[in-house]
Amino acid sequence: MKKLTVWAMLAMLVIAGSAFAAPNAGRIAANATFDDGGPATTNNDDSCDISVAPAATLLLPYFEVDLDNPAGETTLFTITNTSNEDQIAHVTLWTDYSFPVIDFNIYLTGYDVQSINLFDIIERGLIAPDAGTGTDITDRGEFSDTNADLALGACDRLPGQLDDAYIVRMQSAFTEGTVPDLGTLPGCNDVGGEHDNAVGYVTIDVADLCSTSLPTDPGYFTTEIRFDNVLIGDYQQVHSAEDFAQGNPMVHIRAIPEGGEPGEPAIINFDRTFYSRYQGGDVLDRRQPLPSIFAARWIEGGVGQFETFFKIWREGQTDFADADTCGEWDNNITSVAELVTFDEAENAVGDVPESRVSPPITTEFTLPETSLTDVGDASLYPQPDNGAIAGWIYLNLDNDEFDGIASQNWVVVSMRAEGRYSVDFDAAWLANGCTPEEPVSEVTTGTEDVDIIGPGVAETPADQSPNFNPDDPDLP
Repeated sequence: MKKLTVWAMLAMLVIAGSAFAAPNAGRIAANATFDDGGPATTNNDDSCDISVAPAATLLLPYFEVDLDNPAGETTLFTITNTSNEDQIAHVTLWTDYSFPVIDFNIYLTGYDVQSINLFDIIERGLIAPDAGTGTDITDRGEFSDTNADLALGACDRLPGQLDDAYIVRMQSAFTEGTVPDLGTLPGCNDVGGEHDNAVGYVTIDVADLCSTSLPTDPGYFTTEIRFDNVLIGDYQQVHSAEDFAQGNPMVHIRAIPEGGEPGEPAIINFDRTFYSRYQGGDVLDRRQPLPSIFAARWIEGGVGQFETFFKIWREGQTDFADADTCGEWDNNITSVAELVTFDEAENAVGDVPESRVSPPITTEFTLPETSLTDVGDASLYPQPDNGAIAGWIYLNLDNDEFDGIASQNWVVVSMRAEGRYSVDFDAAWLANGCTPEEPVSEVTTGTEDVDIIGPGVAETPADQSPNFNPDDPDLP
């Protein structure tokens, strides 16, 4: 009887699979929803979950480029259009203080792929050397179709070689934290930190036209940004001289609901979105918000000479009103709620990160919008005092800037060994972008009122539960 049941089920699956496959036979579809347009879920918490799936925005959380050595450290990224129709990818390069330094567009035909080397762009001023990606020079494949919804008029003039003024602006911004005058734009200091290498992050949005607008402009969301979940992307951080390389998918941020024209009203259930701080009034970008709480593995030392670094992207507090105000950008260096380091024997060291250096420079541990930090740095991360060399870290990166709504963050774990082996992978999120702010845990407070439990939810003490019965005979 059991065998007959199994065979019957297999037969039903084959029939069902054929029925679902028939409408799209012979085509590649980048749509993760139902054919009738119905949502895969009506649970808003599910909609906040971040995954690697075709998206409307890609985030490269951290890049680093050695501008003095072509064989030194550089970061490359690749954008793929998973749809059969043309798409426009609007790329913005930001400093570690979230100052938008430069933006440019990449025209993609259906099923197209485009790779970018940030050394080429920041040091040489070359985008997709050296002809660019405009409509006049991009070939169309046999299975690629035109997209009648896009305004491609300006996409024939996409640059391959940037003017020297843009190169100077990028190099100054990403290494010195200053930007000189550029045309009618005045210069500004303190738009980023000082670094030996160029440091920042990248956003890539599906757009309606090849424009020069920035995401700090509210008009960008009413007339230009689109909601088609069609892009996937990855990055590689490479140091050729040291035979060193890392890679990972970028952060894939979906538009929910997807589809429709720029500025078109839609029901959005998110309390905030990825770009909401740059919009006045109605939130129009529909992008998923990112989490604030993560669990990340660490290992330091041992026979393999292991090292663990965290590449951390964080949401600052400057908004569209500050976009043209010089002197506001260092406000994006914000505080961290809590860090707890566990070793492999479950011993925990917790801390609300105040300065661990004497004399203290600040009263709390702060991070900019993007950074690379060493887990072995005792001035940043709580350190086990028992000689442990491995475990995991609980990171509550909420910056307490948004009135009860947790701020957005992303963590990439970067592990290295013997000075030559390396790997990047995303930390696990314990709360998604719809989870409220999380109180400090009992590891740090020394009380039992709040527990570290997934997914980032505060545990209610038993005697405060609405179902608590002090006369229950089963109570210990």
